[in-house]
Amino acid sequence: MRLVFAMLCVAGSAGAQDGLKFDVVAIREVSPNAPSMMREQNSSPVKPGGQFIDPRMGLSGLIYFAYDLRYAFQLSGLPSWANGRSWSISAKPAEGFPLLPAAENREQVRKMVRAMLADRFHLQIHSETRQEAVYELVVAKGGIKVKQAEAPKEPEQEGYVNAALSDRDGRMVAEKASMGRLGLMLTIWFKRPVIDKTGLTGFYSYDITWEAPDRADGTRPPESLGADGIALLISTVQDRIGVQLRKTTGPVEYWVVDHVEAPSGN
Repeated sequence: MRLVFAMLCVAGSAGAQDGLKFDVVAIREVSPNAPSMMREQNSSPVKPGGQFIDPRMGLSGLIYFAYDLRYAFQLSGLPSWANGRSWSISAKPAEGFPLLPAAENREQVRKMVRAMLADRFHLQIHSETRQEAVYELVVAKGGIKVKQAEAPKEPEQEGYVNAALSDRDGRMVAEKASMGRLGLMLTIWFKRPVIDKTGLTGFYSYDITWEAPDRADGTRPPESLGADGIALLISTVQDRIGVQLRKTTGPVEYWVVDHVEAPSGN
């Protein structure tokens, strides 16, 4: 069973143009032989007071955050040298940066990371919007079938929807997650955007498992994932959660890296 964590889951000098820049930035490349690290599910490099601190982040992760990219396929043009390389980053604003509410603080830090990418990585990037096939997530006939949970309260953050599935079975777990987060998880498996059109603004917690029936010849489906496993996921989402997928077309934003350099350490 393959486990996928839906991570929020993202030109060049927007932060600098806004006048928002970190005052002190320390960047150190992490050895490729360094031990792997475990992250808490809701951990964030964004800290109160406009700080950005992360012990190990790749260039793609920095861009995902800075430009608020939701899907990995939105980013293209990264050079081959960026694969497998990561950096320890500690960035702080000038003294006197205000203590802001979490959401506002995150947006200010996002702009300062853009400026840092332009200054230290010499990032030049542009966006393109293309009309492509997408899915819309809508409420199915019969209505929503999972109970609404209490909304997360600061400093608690909204949870993710995590899923593990194969042609044989699957499991989907959510903890105080919105329908938008369900769409993000489905996007990973379908490799095309799943846009929340349910109109539901609440948060939901659920733990759903499913199992495929034996085949006509009595054999069990394989533990690998193919079209049958994806079909089971679609039917489970409709039967157990009460939402369904509707095919349509819509604008999909892409970000293309025009130029980037590895930063010098300090």
